[in-house]
Amino acid sequence: MDVWELIPPRRGYIERLVELAKNSEVCLGNVSLEDWRYLESLLEARWDEIKSPTVLERLTPIVKTIVKCLAEGGLSGNIRSLLNGDFIKRLVRHAGRCFRLLKPWERRSLSLSRLEYGLLRALIAAFDSGCIDKIRSNVLLKALTPIVEKLLKVVGKAFRGVVILAHEVKNVSEDLVKAAISLRLPLAYNLARQVAVKISRIAQAWGNRAAKSWPEDSGFIKYLLMMMSYRENYLGA
Repeated sequence: MDVWELIPPRRGYIERLVELAKNSEVCLGNVSLEDWRYLESLLEARWDEIKSPTVLERLTPIVKTIVKCLAEGGLSGNIRSLLNGDFIKRLVRHAGRCFRLLKPWERRSLSLSRLEYGLLRALIAAFDSGCIDKIRSNVLLKALTPIVEKLLKVVGKAFRGVVILAHEVKNVSEDLVKAAISLRLPLAYNLARQVAVKISRIAQAWGNRAAKSWPEDSGFIKYLLMMMSYRENYLGA
């Protein structure tokens, strides 16, 4: 899909996108200084909508980079929101069972280091003893996020069934989609709703006016979750 179908090249949309990018560490680290200067000079000019093909061509890769970075930052945010004692213990236990199903090269790439495993054990012990009830340290959250993402990929790769429509979910790997569905995470409902929106648009294009309400129909969302989580001989099911 063309990026300008997602974000119309109007001033309000561009200003909002730049504002979000300036508040994102991922964007600040991936958008070049030259591109930031171009955006600033563009917003200093007077215009309501960009119609020049030359300007659109120059702006397109910048907007794509920002959207991609914001999506990646959103994924990290979803993972961080899960980091509580009960979830971490459940994930470690579940990933340990699933790890045995992985192929040798998958195990090598997804194995935890001694430091990572030690950090998880210490954290679980702290939760169990009542020393902490919530992770508040940004430094600890930043350290835990890639570890938890690795464990989620273990769960996703061990999924031996078929995740129907998983390829329709943008900016999230299929392994993470599988893990979210397998572990019944809140994120899974949001993923199913993304699929429902697309199916609804297709049905409306075919003339089904009732399809407009499908993305808000909890029964339809649950049906999609069932379809997306079809399994065959899956240890974690």
